[in-house]
Amino acid sequence: MNKTIYIMVALLLLFSTASHGQNKTNGPSEQNKTEQNTETEKCNKIAEGGPTIERLSRLEGSMSVRNLKFKYFDKFLFNLTDQDFNELKILKPTCEGSSKEIAIIIFDKLKEKISEAKETRDNTMKWMDMTKEKLKSLSISPKAVKEIHNTWREMESRSQEMLDDDLKYFANFLNQIRQKVYTESAKKASDFIQPFYPAKNLND
Repeated sequence: MNKTIYIMVALLLLFSTASHGQNKTNGPSEQNKTEQNTETEKCNKIAEGGPTIERLSRLEGSMSVRNLKFKYFDKFLFNLTDQDFNELKILKPTCEGSSKEIAIIIFDKLKEKISEAKETRDNTMKWMDMTKEKLKSLSISPKAVKEIHNTWREMESRSQEMLDDDLKYFANFLNQIRQKVYTESAKKASDFIQPFYPAKNLND
């Protein structure tokens, strides 16, 4: 009886050791598989939109602010960080088998274009803030209507210097100011202010 128990315990220990060894063998393999899947996923991300990114990096002049909303590497260009750019410089040649030097040039130039576009937008936002304060202080007069009209035209000319949401926000503000001027002028029973209706298409 004791001999039988001893044999059973020995078999259990042997099975336990074998299973433990098998788990050890499978561990690194599973980890490698996960790492490979992650790398493949990242390679797919940089492949999507890659041609557009290369075109943007080769632009002679400045990049339109609108392009900051282009999505690449699962992020808007607006949100790409230094860490992202460093990773992209490594991933592109690894995934595509292309030149490391070319990858560095592409992403350094892209980073520069993005930085310039951000600065352009910041300047436009400052213009918006100053213009808003100026228009709010206008008295009800033909000059106010003309000022609103001119500001609308300037907003259109600056449309590539702001994001689409910025444009919609400022257009809405101008419409509110315009309506306020017309409402106040109506109270004064004045007939010297002619209505100004902006074009439906902001780019007209």
